[in-house]
Amino acid sequence: MLIVACSCSNHNVTTNNVDKNKDSISEINQEYEYQDQRELNEHHATWMLEYNDSIEKEFQDLLSALPQYREIFDKEKKNWEKYQKVVREMANCEDHGSSTSMFIDDMLNQGISLREASFRNLQLHLRGKSVLFSKTTFTPEMISNAYSAFIKAVGDDDYNRFRAKYQEKLRKEQQLWDEWMRYRNQVSQKLPKEIKSVYEKCTNQMMRTKLIHLKNQNQGLGMIGSEVVGCILPENCTDKALVEYPGFDVIWAKHSENTDWYPKFE
Repeated sequence: MLIVACSCSNHNVTTNNVDKNKDSISEINQEYEYQDQRELNEHHATWMLEYNDSIEKEFQDLLSALPQYREIFDKEKKNWEKYQKVVREMANCEDHGSSTSMFIDDMLNQGISLREASFRNLQLHLRGKSVLFSKTTFTPEMISNAYSAFIKAVGDDDYNRFRAKYQEKLRKEQQLWDEWMRYRNQVSQKLPKEIKSVYEKCTNQMMRTKLIHLKNQNQGLGMIGSEVVGCILPENCTDKALVEYPGFDVIWAKHSENTDWYPKFE
């Protein structure tokens, strides 16, 4: 069975065809059961563009609330844009046939979700909204280890003829991610105490989101099978499950040995 994995379905994106309250991949999939691949590709592109527009609007709201920090926040946006550019290049290192455009859109959605995590809770805080953050501290070492495991897994994939290029782009992405994080640390030092505290919690939330992406190794994107869905980390997984998850390649190898086995996310 093939499933449409819409990476934007957990965000507040509304189109004429998608109920923003639907978080289930299967719910989304049922609505498109009788649509052809071209229509699915178009819907996926719409989700991505509307999601990007909604996050940009929230960013502009943040700038309006903190006009004195417009310059440094705009510069951070440029760091994200450089990161997102290499994400787009990396997306071309996989061939998914007629659903390739869906995979590319989901790759871009992942980058947009990182941008959302980078400031959305700060923007909500400034509006007097109650926000929740993970109590787990996610570290650069966790990110680095997950990148290393992902790069190795790509190199071991005999089915990907773009392995060397994929690894090259992954290393470039890691470099730009690190640059983005270093710049955020600089920004943090320029913010007043209360805003600084929330901003740094947003950085931690970004690292949590990024760790899910890295450990799933881009396997839960585009048009995928139900077996893959059962093996990837769900976006709403616990911090404990995230930290303990060894990486998709390890989980998939175990599942392949016993197809009745799936990981349990508690």
